[in-house]
This record gives sequence, structure tokens and C-alpha cells, in this order.
Amino acid sequence: MSTAVLIDSYEIQQIWQRKLSPSSRFDEIAARLRRTAKIVKQEWNNFPPENREQLKELAYSLTEPHGSLPNLKRTIWVAVYTLFIKTTSQSAEFQPCIEALDLLVNNIMEAVEQEDPSYQAVLSDTVEQLYSNGVQGKVLEPEETREWLRKL
Repeated sequence: MSTAVLIDSYEIQQIWQRKLSPSSRFDEIAARLRRTAKIVKQEWNNFPPENREQLKELAYSLTEPHGSLPNLKRTIWVAVYTLFIKTTSQSAEFQPCIEALDLLVNNIMEAVEQEDPSYQAVLSDTVEQLYSNGVQGKVLEPEETREWLRKL
């Protein structure tokens, strides 16, 4: 199964020229990102290796700073677009896009983490210890689980 999220310059240009309702367009983009994040979470193991690599590259490019000149161009573009969003009072409408993109990146990173053999080994050992000891411990919330596993 292959999944792609495309946000092209034409879409941005339509928002700029007010041919579309900006809030509905941002809602549509956020919905696409959330759908993609859900598919990544549910179907990661069914993606071909090249698609997984592309998604990893996307997540890393969005989370890791780069020290190259193209990054300067991107930084300027982001600053201009952010200024546009603020001056047109669209910050609230744009926020769901940011949250959906964050969800997508988190789902990709979790899938990558779960592919790691050391993660699988720690998880298996932990489950085995829980069953063998029979001792009930503290219930961890989902966001606490990752940190707890890292401490192990």
C-alpha cells in the first residue's frame, strides 16, 4: 500500500489569492495529514521498504536541523509564510495542520523505533518478567511507556 501527502504550490497560491476559504483548506490539509498518520500507524509493516525509507526521510527532515544553504531558503520561506498567516489572522485555522503534521511525524518515529531489534528485545523481556513475577506494578499511561522503556 502506498500513501502520499501532497501540498503543492498551487494549493498555497489559491490560499494566498483567497480563491478558497483558507480555514476550509487548512481543515482539508489537516484531515489529509491525520488520515496519513493513521495509515502509517496501522499499515507500517505493509509498506514497501522504499516507502518506509521515504517516510523516515520526511520525518527526519522535519525534526532534524540541517546546516546547509537550502535550509536558509526554506527558513526564509517559512518565515514569510508564517508572517502571512499571522497578518491574515489565520493562526487558529493553521494550528490543526501543525498538530496533524506532528502526529504524522510521531507515528513514523514510533514505527521506526518499533522496528529496532533492541526495542523488540526489551519489550519481550519486559513482558516475560511481568508474567513470571506475577506482581502488579504501577499502570503507565501511553506517553510514560516510551520513557520507561528507555530507562530499562
